[in-house]
Amino acid sequence: MRNILTVALFCLLLFAGGISGVLLPDREYSGNEKRMLTQFPEFSANELFSGRFGSRLETYLSDQFPARDGWVTISTLAERALGKKEQAGVYFADDGYLIEIWTDYDKKQFEKNIAAVKHLADIAAQNGVSLKVMPVSTAACVLDDKLPAYAPNADQRAVIEAIKKAGLDVIDVTDALRAARNEYLFYKTDHHWTSLGAYYAYTEWMRSRGKTVLPLSEWTREALCNDFRGTTYIKTGDPFATYDTIEAYYRKPAHHVDYNSGYYVTDTIYERSFLNGSNQYGVFLNSNQSTTVVSGDGEGKLLIIKDSYANTFAQFVVDDFEETHLIDMRFFRGSVRKYIERNGITEILVLYNAPNFTADADLTRVDR
Repeated sequence: MRNILTVALFCLLLFAGGISGVLLPDREYSGNEKRMLTQFPEFSANELFSGRFGSRLETYLSDQFPARDGWVTISTLAERALGKKEQAGVYFADDGYLIEIWTDYDKKQFEKNIAAVKHLADIAAQNGVSLKVMPVSTAACVLDDKLPAYAPNADQRAVIEAIKKAGLDVIDVTDALRAARNEYLFYKTDHHWTSLGAYYAYTEWMRSRGKTVLPLSEWTREALCNDFRGTTYIKTGDPFATYDTIEAYYRKPAHHVDYNSGYYVTDTIYERSFLNGSNQYGVFLNSNQSTTVVSGDGEGKLLIIKDSYANTFAQFVVDDFEETHLIDMRFFRGSVRKYIERNGITEILVLYNAPNFTADADLTRVDR
């Protein structure tokens, strides 16, 4: 009898969801998932018989299902009740960590990315410009002791060693992060590192350049928000997830910042409007932009070729240079080589988390 009632309730909820889907307008964007949602696919005989229409319709129905976020939470609760240790590409790890799963990568794409960065490094060296690479180990590597027992986990150290063997000047921050693994280095509900994690990486980078590192006590520390729930929370909808704190560290609060060649100019690297939305990590350098230039009080011009891990890292370097330039290859469509020449770049840092370095096909354009 109990099973019959459960099935009947499930069918009733599906029926109600279907009716609601007909009556309610389609959503275009998911603030939680930070992506555009699939709209109703265009119908044609060719699309139907090729199978594309059915596939796109399935995606559309999944994206537009009423109370989708609530269903994700219900699914997570059910999985956890059954004792499962993962959901939607996320491990339920110890101490409340939701850690993104990374078990494999495209080795051919990885080799292409290494070759493109090596080519750029060789070109830069001919012009007296140094290039270093910082492939950052993620929480799955640094906090692997918190993962479920026997959880599949790709070897990020092997990825970093492969980059070294290619002859690139690599700053391996894995040991420094693992030595401080009991500190707050990664968010519990997001795939990024915290400002503290980025600081430890910054110290390794400075030492590799023969520079003195200021102790953390010399920086102003500011809690930007205490209610952050990021990407791994969004994937799971885990109602028991903690709230993370986003912190800023700076030597002076104001900097001249130019996004996308004058498209938006402001006086701070912290875009605080993001703190009131769903993408609070975007507070660092206005989320991800094609190009960013930050004026500082130091000498030389640094170019960081980056993924979003560099957004937090950059707050520590902006006062070490006259200018800090950042390029995100996912959005940049120009020539990196010409950009370096045109802007008088004196140092280059390629900063990605290790899994992204293997996967970002846009990185193959970096030497053009």
